[in-house]
Amino acid sequence: MNHAPEPTADNSTLNVYGSTASYYTGKLEAYLRAKGITYELIPFSEPNLRRCAKHTGVMQIPQVERADGSWLIDTTLIIEYYELERPQPAVSPADPALRFVSRLIEDYADEWLWRPAMHYRWSYPETARLMSSWLAEHLADKIAPQAMKRLWWKRRQFGGFVKGDGVTRHTRAAVEASYLDTLAALEGIFAKRPFVLGQRPAEADFGLFASMFRHFSCDPAPARIMREQAPSVYEWVARMWNLNPEKLSSQPMPERLPDDLGAIFRAITEIYLPYLDANAEAYAQGNKRVTYQVQGVAFTEPTKPYRVWCRDRLHHEFMALAPDARAAVEKVLNSDEAVQRLTTPSAQPAPDLVGSLPITSPAKSKEVDSWWRK
Repeated sequence: MNHAPEPTADNSTLNVYGSTASYYTGKLEAYLRAKGITYELIPFSEPNLRRCAKHTGVMQIPQVERADGSWLIDTTLIIEYYELERPQPAVSPADPALRFVSRLIEDYADEWLWRPAMHYRWSYPETARLMSSWLAEHLADKIAPQAMKRLWWKRRQFGGFVKGDGVTRHTRAAVEASYLDTLAALEGIFAKRPFVLGQRPAEADFGLFASMFRHFSCDPAPARIMREQAPSVYEWVARMWNLNPEKLSSQPMPERLPDDLGAIFRAITEIYLPYLDANAEAYAQGNKRVTYQVQGVAFTEPTKPYRVWCRDRLHHEFMALAPDARAAVEKVLNSDEAVQRLTTPSAQPAPDLVGSLPITSPAKSKEVDSWWRK
């Protein structure tokens, strides 16, 4: 059992279905530890994921089962939920401009860094051997030789999340550049202060932690790069994992936007937001695949309704900002094109894939593998 420090409110233990090598499980665990919310991490298996799906409609991890029988899903929404239910100690900035920037960086980290994380894990033989062996343990209920289980996992993960997500010999360098450029940007930030926006972590930190913890700082190939090129990021990873309510509340909430986020903003404004627009356009046209450019390289991958939903949420949050807060965000983005993208609604908005939390009634639709593939 993983125990965070004693909660300040309801101290019933959460059941978190996930894994100790999972992108989003690591993000959620770090947040629960920082907030002082006690949980038990239950390794996923096909039987317990099918049980989860009966309540939530999805077999992805992590999923949270609460003592009252209700469920929570999607790490971004779970953080939003607990920031309202248990606001102290807070991680969401009180300033609206800061809060939007924090959410924007979180969204970029959640969705864009997923692909290089999967690539470094499953394209590099040493890591693929290690992780397929580890994942094979989650198929304990399947009667088959371990070698077959390992092969199944390698083929599934590489086929779906690397080759199936647009990583080819032509795009590989651009995929790795997403990691290397983000790493360099964060190294410059963490050499000067402990967290992305200041002395206290925000949503942006937890979003970036998802890839930087269980993937980039642990998987052999990217971990070597981090240790050698970005030791301040390596230190930040440990600092995030070591958070607790006392450490969180002892530091001031950020009150102004830092002036050194330019490199991260360039990745968001020049790469991520254009991708979200291309994906939304393909979705509106009913296309199953989307082609777009990243640094002069053409990517083709499946159209993802979930990321249309992500884009819609960013649009609505940006449009809800008061004029002074929006002006502050526009100033730091320093891109008229990015502002235009954020103010333009999707041609065909995606349906609300999750709904309001907590989930209290059985799923009404057929279970799916994950929201982003729905």
